[in-house]
This record gives sequence, C-alpha cells and structure tokens, in this order.
Amino acid sequence: MERKEFIKNEIKLEPENPFNYYLLALELKKEGDLEGAIEIFNNLIEQFPMYVPSYYSFAYFLLEIEDDDKAKLVLQQGIDTAERAGATKALNELKQLWELNF
Repeated sequence: MERKEFIKNEIKLEPENPFNYYLLALELKKEGDLEGAIEIFNNLIEQFPMYVPSYYSFAYFLLEIEDDDKAKLVLQQGIDTAERAGATKALNELKQLWELNF
C-alpha cells in the first residue's frame, strides 16, 4: 500500500486524530498536489484548531507558494493558539517565522 493510501486508511480508522490529517497534507504537498494540501490544512485548522503543529507547517508552505496574506493569517492564528495551549517551543518557532518574513 502506498503511503498516501495508508494515511487515508488511518483517517478512516481514527477520524478524530488530527495527526493523520497533518500527515496527509504533508504527503499531498510532497506529491505536488498543492490545492489538495491547502484543502487538508484548512480543514485541519478548522476541525482541530488546538493542533498546534499544523500552523507552522501550513504557514511555511504558504510562504513557499508566495501566499503571504494567507500565511500571515495562519501565523497569527497559530501564535494565538500556541499561547493559549502553553506550547512555548511552538510559540517561539511561529514568532520566529513571523519575524523572518514580515
């Protein structure tokens, strides 16, 4: 079974696990399916807003494809979320990404 199909199967088995959606978004990005990756990242943030790792990866991806306006929004949301969650390391990484790009 290829990696993407394996991840989709994991989502069916554990639809409440945000990590599986995160992996799928990264896999789609790796395959060059930019629209698919964006869709999964957007859904991930909407369905699992407290899953902090998604914000950095999504914002970095948006910066790579030069969607700076959306990257700003994702970073701001990620910084707020990381602060609420007490995720100090993630918060510092998100702030650093902000400072390097805006």
